[in-house]
Amino acid sequence: MAATQSLIVLFDGGCPVCRRTVRTLQRVDCLDRLQFANAMDDEVRARVAPTLTQHDVMQQMYVVDGQGRLAGGYDAQLQIGRRVPALWILGVLGALPGVRQIGSRIYRYIAANRRRQGVCSDELCSPQFRRRTEG
Repeated sequence: MAATQSLIVLFDGGCPVCRRTVRTLQRVDCLDRLQFANAMDDEVRARVAPTLTQHDVMQQMYVVDGQGRLAGGYDAQLQIGRRVPALWILGVLGALPGVRQIGSRIYRYIAANRRRQGVCSDELCSPQFRRRTEG
């Protein structure tokens, strides 16, 4: 069933907001349906989503599903919402007409105005993505 396959979430490892979002998603993803990959690591990005450039991933977050299909930005958020039971209602409501348009605008605004602070150096940004960080 496609809805239970895991998604690879490509995030900007140099963005504190993005890394905080990943940590939050890890906490609510009780069924381990998400994997996380630092999209700023060229080797990881080439392996997971070879068609994406560094410029692409600086603009928005992406997810890659089990069939290798990409979704970016707000559509990626909706995919995450549909896979993680704790976020399911957001995945459904967020796709409604009107809500989708507003959500997309808000996502683009936040993505365009986020601050980057250096290079990712914690466990979220290891060269090899993994489901959960080992403690």
